[in-house]
Amino acid sequence: MKWFLFLFFVHLSALKVDKVVIWGCKLHSHTHSYIHYGFDKAFRHLGYKTYWFDENDNVSDFDFKNTLFITVGLADKKIPVRDDCYYLLHNPENPALKEMVGKKRAITFQVYTHDVLPRPGLIRLDRCTFVAKDYHCVYMPWATDLLPHEIDAIMQKVPISKERVLVWVGTYNNGSFGNYSELQPFIRASRKNKIGFRHINPWTQPASMEENIELIQKSYLAPAIVGAWQKEKGYIPCRIFKNISYGRLGITNSQTVFELFEGKVIYNSDTEKLFYDAYRLTPEEEKKLVLEQMQFVKERHTYLNRASLLLDTLEKFAG
Repeated sequence: MKWFLFLFFVHLSALKVDKVVIWGCKLHSHTHSYIHYGFDKAFRHLGYKTYWFDENDNVSDFDFKNTLFITVGLADKKIPVRDDCYYLLHNPENPALKEMVGKKRAITFQVYTHDVLPRPGLIRLDRCTFVAKDYHCVYMPWATDLLPHEIDAIMQKVPISKERVLVWVGTYNNGSFGNYSELQPFIRASRKNKIGFRHINPWTQPASMEENIELIQKSYLAPAIVGAWQKEKGYIPCRIFKNISYGRLGITNSQTVFELFEGKVIYNSDTEKLFYDAYRLTPEEEKKLVLEQMQFVKERHTYLNRASLLLDTLEKFAG
């Protein structure tokens, strides 16, 4: 915690930033709102003046001088664009914002997939984390929405009592980007072992962040199963970071996730076999592995880590 306080202070002081504005995608309005929530929570926790606006807010009297903005292209049309501010941009669409990169007032950040690997001039910072050689863009995975001290508190409760039901919170569908065919063998194996299945669609059955954590904690297993497209592209779902940080065993059919976690998660590309790989663990084996995974996420995969990386990159680019 003290280290992050120091890093954020150094970077924001160098940039002469005195406040942070998250722009667009208010909580639960879009899947990207959970990314914004993670950044908002990180900056607030460290004591920075942090605001979350969108195009429907009246900000005519707000002083945006020396602001660090974080935004996404689908919500950036009415964002204030100023030469005395800095910007962290995900898939920007606003032409004026794109010009800010040329003025060294903005960098972009993208979620990691294998598609970035052939690009020339990338600097590898970590597994699945790269920065462009001129520092104008960062490629990285997402993260858990919990902070390190919150993960510490849950670690004290492991093993957490669970129910004989598999709870899946999120999308569960067919199609090119779907995960239905990958989830089905895992669900069938669960049911063969008298473990039920419950699907919760967050758009039709919205739950608070606290309720979502409780749902995952009660789930007998909480796998991060990716669809065929995500598996091929090496997309890393935030689900793996979140579920582990909530106290559940990390389970995946993604080789990329397995490698990112340095072999510390249960992995099998065959999701029926994946179920049994996790199901056969003794309580002692599971507890030991869960705590090891949680420590890994706490140290390397929170939004404090991601924000620190972006600030460091922005300072180098602007300098």
